[in-house]
Amino acid sequence: MKTSILALLLIFAGALSAQDSVIEAFEKSYSYEAEGNYPEAIKSLENVYSESSYPLNLRLGWLQYMKGDFIKSKSYYEKAIALEKSGIEARLGLIYPLTALNNQDQVIEVYHDILEIDPAHTYSHYQLALIYFQRNEFSDAEEHLLPILRLYPFDFDSNALLGSVYVKMGKINEAKARYSLALQYNPYDEGIRDALSNL
Repeated sequence: MKTSILALLLIFAGALSAQDSVIEAFEKSYSYEAEGNYPEAIKSLENVYSESSYPLNLRLGWLQYMKGDFIKSKSYYEKAIALEKSGIEARLGLIYPLTALNNQDQVIEVYHDILEIDPAHTYSHYQLALIYFQRNEFSDAEEHLLPILRLYPFDFDSNALLGSVYVKMGKINEAKARYSLALQYNPYDEGIRDALSNL
């Protein structure tokens, strides 16, 4: 009996020691990152790396992105997503290397994946609206702005973008209404003032 208790205590002590090592590695990585020394920030975490650790994969995804290794960054973020399938933060992280790799179609897929998890995720709706606006897919842009404005009717960015969407769709009265709301939010925005005066 005493032997089994001692064995359990040793296992517990070993687990605490391992956890302390991980925390120390994270602490070092933050210090190196603050100095802009991404290789050392990465190395400090690689010394305690476990493929089954969500925080380590998430953090390494970010550090590899900051270092400029977008392929490795993407790989770490994908591992983090596989470990926490219902999570959103690793998917938002994955957007960074995908954008840097000019993979806009996959960026769109990731935002749609996020909306499957959280249909009211306003950041994803807005980013999709912006992408669709830039692609001249105005109906899709409108489709993603309206859910935001149902929740945040006075949101400046969404009203301003929807005003521009409506201009492109030829819905001038709707565009005026959205631009007017945006201008009420920020009466000093010259871009909105000019857009409104040109209608």
